[in-house]
Amino acid sequence: MTHEQYMKRALHIAARGRTSPNPMVGAVVVKDGQIVGEGYHRRAGEPHAEVVALQKAGEKARGGVLYVTLEPCCHYGRTPPCTKAIIASGIAEVYAAMEDPDPNVAGKGFAELMQAGVRVHYPLLEEGARRLNEAYIKHRTTGLPFVILKSAMSLDGRIATRTGDSKWITSQQSRMIVHRVRSRVDAIVVGAQTARVDNPQLTARIGRKVFYPLRVVVTKSGNLPVDLEIFREPGQCL
Repeated sequence: MTHEQYMKRALHIAARGRTSPNPMVGAVVVKDGQIVGEGYHRRAGEPHAEVVALQKAGEKARGGVLYVTLEPCCHYGRTPPCTKAIIASGIAEVYAAMEDPDPNVAGKGFAELMQAGVRVHYPLLEEGARRLNEAYIKHRTTGLPFVILKSAMSLDGRIATRTGDSKWITSQQSRMIVHRVRSRVDAIVVGAQTARVDNPQLTARIGRKVFYPLRVVVTKSGNLPVDLEIFREPGQCL
């Protein structure tokens, strides 16, 4: 396998995480042309991808190569620095997809590894890594949230029937896509009229799994019926 193929594997497993406000990160450890450990960051506060991959690799990591989708962190947060775990493992070489835009890291992680004698190469498949973490990058570089607009209309430019009795104008396939998008966000925002008329649950339902992002209703008066679905579901409503 090539360097790009190993990084593609790391990007693939990184997407499994539900990590907000942290970035999604995947890591692969390779020794003598074989993958000996891999892992991804599952949730904020849980072990980072590099640590998971190194733990799975064990002693096989010594002298090996680590492929990671984001610059390893070098500061103490809810988890210890990944740079120290990488150095302690005996990894000889690191390939990273991109530099971390977080000012706490931003090049410092690479510098610490190189000072310890670890060979560092980046960027590698940076476009894919940026696409994976576009929301994280937007927030870290601007302080603003990443907003996804969901809009649907009929061929004649309508969003509902004249009588207002229409439930959906979208197909089942498009609704499935919407729920997959919802499962990746922190909050879903609707207007007061949508809450009153459509009475949506504002959850993400994928198969048997249900996710409950923060539900936000934009309203001038706050005068909403107390029996709306948004108030019945678990989780928070704002």
